Amino acid sequence: MRIPPFARYQRLLASLGLLLSGAIIGSAVYMSIHQHTYNELYVQLHKVIQENYDLQDDIASLKKTKNNQTLVNIVNVHLLPKNDTDIFSEDIQKEIEGDIKSELKVAIGQKASFVGDAQPLYEKLITQKTYFLHDKKYVVQVKSIVLIQTELTIWITAEEKKT
Repeated sequence: MRIPPFARYQRLLASLGLLLSGAIIGSAVYMSIHQHTYNELYVQLHKVIQENYDLQDDIASLKKTKNNQTLVNIVNVHLLPKNDTDIFSEDIQKEIEGDIKSELKVAIGQKASFVGDAQPLYEKLITQKTYFLHDKKYVVQVKSIVLIQTELTIWITAEEKKT
């Protein structure tokens, strides 16, 4: 049995190897782009679902207190970075804001004068509280609490606790 000379096919095999490596590298680049766009889409979906949930809660609380303008209807929480190095991702920021908002749901339906007088109580409820998110600890501090008509707005800062 005769074996064909390898020298005849050397150029063809090199071209085939180059084509195959180009296909592998091209598919890897395509998958990285696809994964990036899928991740962005997931973050947007999570943001829209959270916004929908917040709006449904606001509608429910507004329906509950629509005839009485002296009750607190809405609780808003805003997370501010403590310094330029403590910038959190949007999902962590939304989770911290949502956790604090759920803790302060007791203020919805309360008289605005009572909530105004009990601001130190709400501040103590939140300050120095530790939240565990994505295997990290975050400590929350209250910057300010403002009650404007029927809306309670709280500005907080959070920092990652080093263990």
